[in-house]
Amino acid sequence: MALNVDHSKTFRTPLQLRSLVEAVKLAGEHDENDWIEWKSNYNLSEKQTKATLARHILAMANRSVEKSSQSANGYGYILVGVEPGAVTGVTTIDLADLESGIRPYLGPHGPEWIPSYVTVDDKEVLVIAVDPPKDGDPIHTLHKDYDKYYAGMIFVRRTAQTVIAGPGEVLRLSQRVQSSEERQSLSLEAVDNPVEVPRWPWLEEAVESLLNKESEIVEKGKRRPASRSPLISSTSFDRRSEDDYAREAEDYLLAYKKYVLNVAMQSYARKGFGLLQLRLKNSQERSYQQVRVELDLPDGISAFLGEDYAGDDFEAPDRPKPLGEDYSLIQSNIINMGDISPVGRIPDVHMRIEGGAIVCDVASLRAEEILSLPSVHLMNFETSGGSSLVIPWSVTAVNALGRTRGHMEIELGSEIERPTEEPEPEVSD
Repeated sequence: MALNVDHSKTFRTPLQLRSLVEAVKLAGEHDENDWIEWKSNYNLSEKQTKATLARHILAMANRSVEKSSQSANGYGYILVGVEPGAVTGVTTIDLADLESGIRPYLGPHGPEWIPSYVTVDDKEVLVIAVDPPKDGDPIHTLHKDYDKYYAGMIFVRRTAQTVIAGPGEVLRLSQRVQSSEERQSLSLEAVDNPVEVPRWPWLEEAVESLLNKESEIVEKGKRRPASRSPLISSTSFDRRSEDDYAREAEDYLLAYKKYVLNVAMQSYARKGFGLLQLRLKNSQERSYQQVRVELDLPDGISAFLGEDYAGDDFEAPDRPKPLGEDYSLIQSNIINMGDISPVGRIPDVHMRIEGGAIVCDVASLRAEEILSLPSVHLMNFETSGGSSLVIPWSVTAVNALGRTRGHMEIELGSEIERPTEEPEPEVSD
C-alpha cells in the first residue's frame, strides 16, 4: 500500500509538513519508500543520532535524478518522532546545534538540507528536507568515521532502506557526475514569488446580468412598427424578416458577451491582479535551441496572456437596428470579438495557454542569457482565499538531454470587491 498523501508536490509549509507527518502516522509499516524515511525514538542530543541522520541525508542526496523526480519534486524527507500508528515525538534541541553536529559527517560540500519541527498530537516531530539530486552533483560520501562506518563510504536508498552502495550504484553515481556536460540545467523563476491571486467568484454572474439586460433591449427591436411604409426605391428600406432579425440578434449577443469578458479581463490586467512575470535563466556557457517551458496550473486556477489585453480599449459591437428602421443593405455591424490580435509579441518567443497549462516556446537561448517571458495573469474563480498552491514547472531543449523541474508558489488572496452597480459597457446603436 502506498503512503496516503499527495506526493506530486513539495512539502514546504508547516501545514504541508504536518500532513506528511499525519500520513506516516496512518501508514502501514511497509509504506516507506526511497523518498521518505521515518524513525520513532532518536535522542537528538546524542552524537550517534547526528551521525545516523547524516547517513540518511547522504543516501537521500545520492538517489537517481530521474527516479527521485517522481515524488515531491525530487526532495527527500527524514522524519524523527513518528511511526505508523503513533506520534512518539522528540525532545527538541536547538536546530543550530543539530546542524553543527551533523555537518562534520557531510563535509564542506555536502548536500543541502533543512530541518524543522512540526507539532502533531501535542508532540514535536523533526522533519529534515533534503534538496533534490541533480545531474552533475558529486558523489556524496561520509566525511567522518563513526561506529562501524568510515570516511569515504557511499550510502544510497533502496526502497525503504539506507545501505552501503554496491558496484552498480557507484557506477550510476559516477555517470551522474559526468552527465552535467550533456544535460541542460536551465531554470525558471518568478519575479515575485509567491504570486498573489485574488478570488473573483462573481464574474460569471455579473456577465450574465449584463447579457440579460442587453437581451431585453434587443428583444424589443424585433417589433416592426405597423405604420411604416417607406418608398420601394429607398436604398435603406428594411427588408429583414423577424427570422433575419433573430439570427442577427443571436450573433450580436454572442459578440457582446465576448466583448464584456474582454473588458473585464483588460481591467483585471491593468490593475495588475494575478500578475506572473517569469524569467528563463541559462547559467551555462553554451546556447540552447528550441527551448520549451511548461507550467501546470492547479485545479481552479486559469490564466491569460497579458499582452492580449495591453492595447487600446476594446470596441463594442453594434447593436442590431430595430425592425422597421432605416437599414443599410451593405451593413455588416457585428464585430467578432472571439479572436484577439496579440500586441507586441516578443520575436522568437511564443507563449500560449493550452488547457490547464502555460506553454512557452523559445527559439534560442544564448549562453548565460536571462530572458523575460511574456507576462501572464492568473485567475481564481473557485478556491477560497488564505491558502497557497504550488505550480510545478519544467524546461526542455532539443539540443540537450534532460528536463529541469521546479515549482513556484501562489498565494490565494481575498475576493475582488464587487461594484455596487454593475458598469454597463457602451454599445453603439
